Amino acid sequence: MSEYRFFLCHKILVAGINLLVLVALFVAMYRASLYPDAFTPTFFKTLFSLLIPTFALGFAGKRFLGKRRPVAV
Repeated sequence: MSEYRFFLCHKILVAGINLLVLVALFVAMYRASLYPDAFTPTFFKTLFSLLIPTFALGFAGKRFLGKRRPVAV
C-alpha cells in the first residue's frame, strides 16, 4: 500500500467513525425524546450501547491499517 493510499484510508476511517458517533448521538437524542420521564437514563443507555461498538470498530480499523502501513525507506 502506498503512503498516499494509506493516509487516504486513514482519513476515510476517521471521518467514518466521526460520522458514526454523530449518528449515535442523534439516535440517542431521538430515543430519549420518546420517553421524557426517563430522558437521561434512556439517553445514556442508548448512547453508550451505540458508542462501544463504534469505538471497537475504530480500534479494529486502526489496527488493520497499522498492519498495512508502508515501510519507511
